[in-house]
Amino acid sequence: MNYTELIEEKYAEAVKGIKEEWFNEPNTKWYRYIMELPIQLHICYLIVVFHNQIFNGGFHQYFVNGYGQFANETINALKTIGALKKAELLEEAFKIINSENYSVDTFRRMLLEKQIPQLFSKDDLFEPLDNLDYIYYANETEDVWQLLGNYLGNC
Repeated sequence: MNYTELIEEKYAEAVKGIKEEWFNEPNTKWYRYIMELPIQLHICYLIVVFHNQIFNGGFHQYFVNGYGQFANETINALKTIGALKKAELLEEAFKIINSENYSVDTFRRMLLEKQIPQLFSKDDLFEPLDNLDYIYYANETEDVWQLLGNYLGNC
């Protein structure tokens, strides 16, 4: 099995228990579900979602779509597989969006309730986040799929 097939298999396993209604209103069910996954599935989910969101619409989309609630966990997952530059970019995006230095729990709640004004009601963050998008896309030294596939294959 190649690493793409392995990633697809693990991701499918990770999402099989997610309920669509969890995405429609702020709650902790989605977060708790992901946090309780076995570590391989947890890391796979976080990295696949992160990478796909960045390539679909960038860091802004990642946070606006609610996946930013997993930012800290995703930073750790990226570091675990060896994607250190990508982890640094997500850390920078998180600092830009959480400029008020809210606790992780407060940030998660505010993000899901769309209560972060600079993200949801103003365009203040498009330029700094777009700059991070370009750096992410240009970083060809870290192939996230290969790093994730290697990680999953060695567990």
